[in-house]
Amino acid sequence: MRRTQRSIVLLAALALLGACSDDSSSSDTTAGSSTLPATTEATTTTTPVTTPATTTPATTTPATTTMASTTVPAAPQPAIWPAADVVFTTPEAAATDFLAAVFGEGPVLGEFQAGDQRSGEFEVFASVDGAAIGEPRSLLLLRQLGPSNGWFVLSAVSDVATVTTPEPMVAVPAAPLTVKGVGTGFEATIVVSAFVVGDAATEFDREVTMAGNLGEALPYTVTLDLTTASPGQLIVLLVRGGTGLETDPGDFAAVPVVIG
Repeated sequence: MRRTQRSIVLLAALALLGACSDDSSSSDTTAGSSTLPATTEATTTTTPVTTPATTTPATTTPATTTMASTTVPAAPQPAIWPAADVVFTTPEAAATDFLAAVFGEGPVLGEFQAGDQRSGEFEVFASVDGAAIGEPRSLLLLRQLGPSNGWFVLSAVSDVATVTTPEPMVAVPAAPLTVKGVGTGFEATIVVSAFVVGDAATEFDREVTMAGNLGEALPYTVTLDLTTASPGQLIVLLVRGGTGLETDPGDFAAVPVVIG
């Protein structure tokens, strides 16, 4: 009976010991379990590839300077006949038209004396029944001018009839104008006048004065009234000696000036 109790006690002790052993083992196992460190995933850092910025140089467009359009007035024809818009295809036509408009049908032309291919001159004579008489009264200088190459009378020149003031093609005011030169005429009478180029009927003024007589050239001075002229107009200044004959123009000279 005692042995049986002792056995029961032993078995109980063993059982208890086993249980403790199991707890210890379990505890040891739990304690001995190593906790694996947390897996740290390496973060892959992708370094961005920096592409250098392409710098395109700014295109500089040169500033365009627009010049103001300046219209330059066309220079007037340096001539006493005809008007700039009239075209004579021969020197004879231009010279004949000048004489007829200014002096009537009396004066006649001599032979044309060519200069270069675009210029020449005519002597002018008094006439009787259409035939030239006496010494030349003046010399007409002609030239082709303008885009149409028309013939123009540039001036009329003479040794005994001149216009020295003002000079040809100088700008003069639309005002009283002093005209000087030398002249000769029958009984020392000379006539000085001013009219529009190409229009002898449009006469601004005419003055009769005294100078030389019988071919003797002496000075004269007159004042012509140009107050009614317009800026830009071409004006003819004409000096001629008196003769008393319709078919004789007298010794004469003519030059152009511009109203400025």
